[in-house]
Amino acid sequence: MRTTIEWEEFRDDVLFYKWPQNEIKKGTRLIIRTGQNAIFYSNGAIEGIFKDEGSYDIDTQILPFLSTLKGLVTLRGADSAMRAEVYFVNSKELMQPWGTRQRIMIPSPEVPTGIPIGCNGNLIVEFRDYVTFIKKVAGIKSTFSLGDVSERIVGVLNPIISECILGGERQIGVNALIALQGNSRALGKQIAAELDQELMDIGLGVASLNIVSINYPKEVQAMAEKVASQSFVSDVGKYTAVAMADSFGNEGGGSAGAQMAQMAMGMQMAQQMMPNMQAAQQPAPQPAPQPAPVAPAPAPAPAGDKFCPKCRKMVSSGFCPDCGSPTV
Repeated sequence: MRTTIEWEEFRDDVLFYKWPQNEIKKGTRLIIRTGQNAIFYSNGAIEGIFKDEGSYDIDTQILPFLSTLKGLVTLRGADSAMRAEVYFVNSKELMQPWGTRQRIMIPSPEVPTGIPIGCNGNLIVEFRDYVTFIKKVAGIKSTFSLGDVSERIVGVLNPIISECILGGERQIGVNALIALQGNSRALGKQIAAELDQELMDIGLGVASLNIVSINYPKEVQAMAEKVASQSFVSDVGKYTAVAMADSFGNEGGGSAGAQMAQMAMGMQMAQQMMPNMQAAQQPAPQPAPQPAPVAPAPAPAPAGDKFCPKCRKMVSSGFCPDCGSPTV
């Protein structure tokens, strides 16, 4: 009976299958199904990787490409079996959901204790180094699934996300956190690059990662929405007015928060009205008194062409107006 090397129980979430025997006899056939790669491994090295689906005869279609093993079989004779391990690896797109198991506390100036956020999405795992994968995973474990990859990722996910969000800063503002969803594509690339380095240790990598959502607890989400809707507010007076207007929409409008908002609004209005009231109580300013007009000095009498011998001055008539003497 001819021996057949194949992976029959093929699951999308399983990364590899190791053929249980270590000796491959002449006449053995190899069957590769869609989404599988067959790896021949011997003495700590890969002898060959076969990716095309189909049924192959080991002697004529596989062995000629395994130079080291071919020599061993030739030396041992026709009835000899070659010692090698055969691994089947999953070559399909390996998509794995991911998510934070607990909230990540992101330091913020608005919330000193940190704002808790969570992330989730999908990532695609790919093989990077078959030798490393066989030595550290397949050669030790009987099976390895995407769930095992997820367990490894979860251990480093939270600090990686925190570092990528902060971007080297010690804290980040609420407005920047709100904008994370809009920048999720760039953030996903940063997280993927960091996770890729972590998985390289076992011969795997992250081909891509997308963020489906960035979420907050209900209370923080409400605060974020409030900040977004009031981003136009620039002073306490306007903020109080908006808060008071919001309180009117609540049923009854009599909550403690609404009452405080109304009191604050009243105080703010009083402060704004006080300068106007003080201005109204002050008497109107009196106009400054105008100085009395000064009469112009009489123009001097024009000098005449007659001379008074007695007064010895020039006059304009035949007789001196002062002494009555005739003029010359």
